[in-house]
Amino acid sequence: MKFSSASLAIATLLFSGCASPPIHFYTLGAPAVPGVAPSLSATTHVMAVTRITLPDYLDTQDIVVRDGDQIDRSPNGRWASRLSQGATDLLAARLAQSWPSVFVTTQPQSGTPDNRLSVNVSRLDITHDGQGTLEADWAIIPRDEHLPIKHQRAVFTTHGNVSTDTGNAALTRNLLEQLASRIAQTTTP
Repeated sequence: MKFSSASLAIATLLFSGCASPPIHFYTLGAPAVPGVAPSLSATTHVMAVTRITLPDYLDTQDIVVRDGDQIDRSPNGRWASRLSQGATDLLAARLAQSWPSVFVTTQPQSGTPDNRLSVNVSRLDITHDGQGTLEADWAIIPRDEHLPIKHQRAVFTTHGNVSTDTGNAALTRNLLEQLASRIAQTTTP
């Protein structure tokens, strides 16, 4: 069977039109913490940040917006990791900046940390109109069982442009940074 060059060109154009747009991956922007890391010694205070818990429908790589009861997934934007992992990394990085003399870590340690930070996000909604809301509670759990567990709860809001996945990522980061700031202000490690 012989094909003319015009037939091949048309077939190529038809097949290239079927290609989907490329997937773009986003992070919450938790680069290595700048500055001097605390020198670790036997007396360095250690704060272990456990993985943040999120509602199941959010703890994916999907970037989503909410429209009432409907959740719309981005067709070509994804988180680089599960949202809970990216949020935990961002929170730990910001707390390390706020508490420079404390060793803040998300990694398992050979010994028991002085405190553990446990965060539960019960709501993290970004709507089509750009309204962002985060509701969270957290607990500081001391190594010493005789000391009380410190509980806190807060709601954060922000507004921005979510017409792109970049805007959605920025709004999500803003809400999580508000949470990190509140934890740093209300907690003595």
